[in-house]
Amino acid sequence: MTPELAEVMTGACYCLAARKAARKLVRLYDSALAPHGLTVAQFSSLAWIKAMKRPTVQRMADRMELDQSALSRGLVPLEREGLVTSEPDPEDGRRKVLRLTPKGEARLSDAAVAWKQAQRQVEETQDDGGIDDLVDALSRLGAV
Repeated sequence: MTPELAEVMTGACYCLAARKAARKLVRLYDSALAPHGLTVAQFSSLAWIKAMKRPTVQRMADRMELDQSALSRGLVPLEREGLVTSEPDPEDGRRKVLRLTPKGEARLSDAAVAWKQAQRQVEETQDDGGIDDLVDALSRLGAV
């Protein structure tokens, strides 16, 4: 085994360590949101639609740093459930404008309580100030 591969196997790869932690966090949040029929990715999409006030799919994908087609695929179940609608952009009919339905607004609001409980659970795993340091470190990593 080369020294480089040995280093990967020790858990020292920053990317793999971040992915492992992310998978655990996703499971935690998905579990918290499951009673509301949402995953954390779906919850995030609903929150972004609400915050951006009728975004196009492309603008939202850019803001979330997602591929437009990946976001579009993720929106299909939300549209199917009647939580989100999409309609042609009045300025450019090739683009879709997203909007939460009243059912989507209610689901997002109800699920936010469960999301906040997951947030508290993550915060409890960190020492005082540790969560702020973690968020700062993740922001710096995202800028790489």
